[in-house]
Amino acid sequence: MGAAVALLCLAQLMTAPTASAGATAGCFRSTCTGEDPYAMGCDDDAEVLDQLNIDNDIEVKLVWSWMCQATWAKVTIDPTYPDTVYGALWHTPTLGGNETAYAVTALSQTSPTGYSPMGNWKATNKACWNIQNHGWDPEPLVYEEGGHVIPMPLVSGGCTDWM
Repeated sequence: MGAAVALLCLAQLMTAPTASAGATAGCFRSTCTGEDPYAMGCDDDAEVLDQLNIDNDIEVKLVWSWMCQATWAKVTIDPTYPDTVYGALWHTPTLGGNETAYAVTALSQTSPTGYSPMGNWKATNKACWNIQNHGWDPEPLVYEEGGHVIPMPLVSGGCTDWM
């Protein structure tokens, strides 16, 4: 009987995902918010959820780590692109609320790749780029000014789909 129980336990360990999957990374779920995905080891199992390519000049990725249960934005520009490019991971809480951004370092010809800190895994997320500034969302859910919803034309930039 003892051997059968031991085999059953061993089989469960081999087939069931471990509750401490994030233990091999430096953070897990909410403890990843605002952290560097590479410093925390979350890039080890990173996968791209959505990607936006602008000609051959700009590549924006919404990246996810199952191990860390977190997302981040990664933006790469062609080193010959003439403008400074800003990127961000934008998220909005699942149950509603204000959008929040985690900025990517400004990208330029001398620094063509960057990524954002990680965002809340329970939020709805998108990765964006623009040439305005770090806190500008080129495709907001709603733009309000003085309590009035204002339609906003797309000036520069773009985003992956919300996920």
